[in-house]
Amino acid sequence: MTEDKTKPIIEAVNLCKYFKTHKGMLHAVEDVSFKLQPGKTLGVVGESGCGKSTLGRTILRLQPATSGEVLYEGENILKFNRKEMHNVQQNMQMIFQDPYSSLDPRMSIRALIMEPIEVLGARKKMSASEEKDRVTEIMEMCGLPKYYNNLYPHELDGGMRQRVGLARAMILDPKFIVCDEPVSALDVSIQAQILNLLLDLQEQHELSYMFITHDLAVVKYISDMIMVMYMGQVVEMAESSELFAHPLHPYTRALLNSIPTIDLSRRNRERITIKGEVSSPINPAPGCRFAPRCPYATEACKQNQCLKEVGPGHFAACTEGSL
Repeated sequence: MTEDKTKPIIEAVNLCKYFKTHKGMLHAVEDVSFKLQPGKTLGVVGESGCGKSTLGRTILRLQPATSGEVLYEGENILKFNRKEMHNVQQNMQMIFQDPYSSLDPRMSIRALIMEPIEVLGARKKMSASEEKDRVTEIMEMCGLPKYYNNLYPHELDGGMRQRVGLARAMILDPKFIVCDEPVSALDVSIQAQILNLLLDLQEQHELSYMFITHDLAVVKYISDMIMVMYMGQVVEMAESSELFAHPLHPYTRALLNSIPTIDLSRRNRERITIKGEVSSPINPAPGCRFAPRCPYATEACKQNQCLKEVGPGHFAACTEGSL
């Protein structure tokens, strides 16, 4: 049966995640909606604390959503019981930002890669020899030499540890992977190797990625669509080339303007400086949370915030800062 490429593999509908604090409710993710097609990459960018990682964890149900829906192949997994979710989790995996803290230092590389098979029950369907062959296959696929079998995480460098994290995510042959800043802690040359490996695996296995990062150069390289977040809200979403060519929201423009460049013709470009204090995400006022710092803000911005389609596949909460 051929997979329907027009049907989203993951869809979020008005997804919210709040945390209770002694001062009130912290709105970490606010009314986020998007669709991700099979074999595509959605880049999620924004400054630290904007809710990117919380969004990824909520989609995978590593933490419960406050409201909204997460549709995996058309089914709302937020309503699934433990057994139903157990089956879906084999197709939805995550690569964590810090491979050293996400790998058990007491387990060998082979045991770490095999662990998802044990935890998610796939082991019952595989013999010992099939498990061994599968681990060998995945290690080769992720660029891990065979002699790494009996090594431990502290004996590997950061790039190789991240390859182990990728192998753990790939061992169950998933369809969707959340990549939570997987290259932010690596040297630039190692970053390129991991990104190219992710792209190769995506092409070979038709993987769909949610790629979370604060590095705009990285997200431009790997993403088909880019979603810009500010304090839990989505302020703009478009195809990668469109977003970089025609940024519409003032916050998006400020982010792109901050990218270092070696282009001498752009060296004297006007710097966009974001002024004002960051408002609190605890019991926030309605409207766009960037409004207190935005030079284009009106009363309407302070009362309401919603994405509007301003072009084919291009959504923005504001177009006043457009080029």
